[in-house]
Amino acid sequence: MYIYSTSRNGFTLIEILLVMAIMLILVSVSTVSLTQVQQYSYLSKSLELLLSDIKLQQAKAMNGVTDTGTPYRYGMYFGQTSYTLFRGDTYDPADSTNFTVTLDGQLSFAGTGFTDDQFIFDTGSGEISGFVDGQNTITIANPGSATDTVIELNNYGIFTQIN
Repeated sequence: MYIYSTSRNGFTLIEILLVMAIMLILVSVSTVSLTQVQQYSYLSKSLELLLSDIKLQQAKAMNGVTDTGTPYRYGMYFGQTSYTLFRGDTYDPADSTNFTVTLDGQLSFAGTGFTDDQFIFDTGSGEISGFVDGQNTITIANPGSATDTVIELNNYGIFTQIN
């Protein structure tokens, strides 16, 4: 006589599929979460660098930094995904002294309120040359979030709003 055992060894196909489905859901949720953290990190780093570069250009203009004996005016030009630090009365893309900084990740400039996407700090005072109230914002678009970051400057080059 043959006796059938009622004890089970191993897992059924349904149990294995259920565990795999739960693991897949957990992996997908953590991936989305990590992507948002990475986008925030890109924005935070780029914003910090941009703000310090604006202050650097203003300090150079105020201190009259020069290599020819005549003080320069210093400014910034904004492209689609980068900005350029320059010296002189206007942005010249052929100037070898320009320094270009590219934004991290998928960040881009959604626009600036400044004329010709540039602003220049006056020598000595550090004020923004030709300042027009209402045309004084820089907007950074972040596709990883629903909101853009807006930086507003006053005529003295002071940040009046960052959000």
